[in-house]
Amino acid sequence: MLTSCGCSDEAKPKNVAEDWTWGGCGDNVDYGYRFAKNFIDIREKERDPKRDHDQGRSLMNRRNNEAGRKILKRHTAPKCKCHGVSGACNLKTCWMQLPSMRQVGNILQNKYKNAIRVQVNSRGNLQLVSKDDFSKDPHSKRKTRALPTDLVFMDDSPDYCRQDRATGTLGTEGRICRRGSEGADGCDSLCCGRGYNTYTVEQKTKCNCKFEWCCKVVCQTCTNTTQVDICK
Repeated sequence: MLTSCGCSDEAKPKNVAEDWTWGGCGDNVDYGYRFAKNFIDIREKERDPKRDHDQGRSLMNRRNNEAGRKILKRHTAPKCKCHGVSGACNLKTCWMQLPSMRQVGNILQNKYKNAIRVQVNSRGNLQLVSKDDFSKDPHSKRKTRALPTDLVFMDDSPDYCRQDRATGTLGTEGRICRRGSEGADGCDSLCCGRGYNTYTVEQKTKCNCKFEWCCKVVCQTCTNTTQVDICK
């Protein structure tokens, strides 16, 4: 498998300056695209759905898989670097490089928040449920069709705030949160508006460690008092 995955043979993009050498070993995106499609989609292709909902879920999974691959390929961009002694730019080379995991994650997260609701029509294809009920984000722009890089869904997600053994959702009651944080770990977000309780706890940690000859490290035990916020 690795022998067939060489460097990218993509031509030099027009937006790369002429005095920069197009070389190095660029990411072979085309090979990765084909391999990922064959590897990930095989499960959906081998399914023999007996119900329309199973057929729709298989179509949904394959479409979302393809959207992810297209997003990755679309955001592949030239990467350039200078080579030389003491920071000199004697040699300038560029190559194609995949976007970072963080960049891809941010794009997919935004796509997830604006996912489009679909259903299977009489012809066995996916279509929008309605123009007024297409997105999990009511503030997003209305669409009449899904773009190739849009994510789609068929069923509403479970309420992650509440425990639901049927769906395997654990809920957020009893979770430690961070007061004042605007991220996903913030109490306002994680506790789902139920509020939180603050407890004072003692934590014992090793401190004032010293090396004694020979050969061990001796530490004292320090007790620190801290406050912990727990979701109601």
